[in-house]
Amino acid sequence: MHNNIPKDDDLSRNHIFLTPNGDYSRHLIRLCERCVQHEKKVLLLTQRKMSSIFLEKPRSLQQLQHWLHITFKDIESAPRRLIELVDCAPRPHLIVFDMHSIIAELICRPVLQQCSRETLVRLIAKCAAAFCNYREMLRMSAKPEQQEQHRLDTIVIMPSETYPLSAAQFKLLIGLYFYGNKLFTNFTELAERIRVSQGLR
Repeated sequence: MHNNIPKDDDLSRNHIFLTPNGDYSRHLIRLCERCVQHEKKVLLLTQRKMSSIFLEKPRSLQQLQHWLHITFKDIESAPRRLIELVDCAPRPHLIVFDMHSIIAELICRPVLQQCSRETLVRLIAKCAAAFCNYREMLRMSAKPEQQEQHRLDTIVIMPSETYPLSAAQFKLLIGLYFYGNKLFTNFTELAERIRVSQGLR
C-alpha cells in the first residue's frame, strides 16, 4: 500500500516503509546493490551489522566506494552522528534510515527496559528529529546544479508495531518529522518507485 506517488519531476522523494519484523534486510540489500551497480551513492544508516560483503560480486572498486554503511553504536549517539555526516559524507542518491533496527535494539536492552516509556519515547523522537534535520541540511547545502541533476531518495524504515510509542504518539511522530512522506508496506512496490526515481534499468 502506498499513498500519492510523487510526480516524476520531483527532485527529492521521501518514503516510509512500515514492517512488522526484521525480514526486510534481503530486499533492502538487493535494492542497495542495484543502485550501486548503476553508480548511485547509497548511505545506509542502521543498528544492524550489515556490510558491503552482502553486495553480490561488485564489478569494480568504484562501486564499493558508492556504498556507505554507518552502524550506530546506540540511539543516544545517533543524533550527533547524523549531524556529523553533513560535512564528511559524500552526497548520496539514496539514504536508508533504519529506525526499525534502532528501536528494536533500544527496547531489548536490559538497562533501558527499566526506563519509563516516556524516556524511550523521547529517545526515539530525538533520533527522528535528528534525521529530519540532517535531510533538510543536506537539501539546503546542495548547489543549484546538484539539485537539478542529483535526485535524492530517502527511505525511513519503521516498525508497524508502535511500542514503546502509543498509537497516538506514533501518529504524532510521523506528522511532526515525516509529514508528506509516501507510505509503503510492500517493499517490492517501494523498490520499483526508487528504480523509476533513480532511472535504473
